Amino acid sequence: MTFDIFFERIGDLDWLAVVIGAVVFMAVGYAWYGPLFGKQWSAGTGVAMTSGTPATDKLIAMFVYSFVLSGAVNYFGVLDGDIEHSLVMGILLGVFVIGAAAYAAVVWEKQNRLVWIINTAFMFVSITIVTYIQGLMA
Repeated sequence: MTFDIFFERIGDLDWLAVVIGAVVFMAVGYAWYGPLFGKQWSAGTGVAMTSGTPATDKLIAMFVYSFVLSGAVNYFGVLDGDIEHSLVMGILLGVFVIGAAAYAAVVWEKQNRLVWIINTAFMFVSITIVTYIQGLMA
């Protein structure tokens, strides 16, 4: 792939789907790190759970990285709400790429393995959901 093709594909992204995907990433993250696994994640990281709305700078940062992830999902392709394709994208990007890279923190920073599992599972689930929703929009 050349840079010309790369930038052409960037221009061809479905930007509405990217924005909606970013919002979905944030919504799944709210549920994942809140009522579903918030206590376990908090205990594993030593970061206290917060209540209420996060600080504005954190919300902006969350939207930016959610937007980038959603853009990557859209870049690598969505296929008409196909659940099998969505699961494969969740495994490839969420587990094999992000999960494998994040495991370095377990090895070198002695991060809690449970935290790594929670984070990697979040990436798998959220990428699968976003891929599926973007596919429905295709």
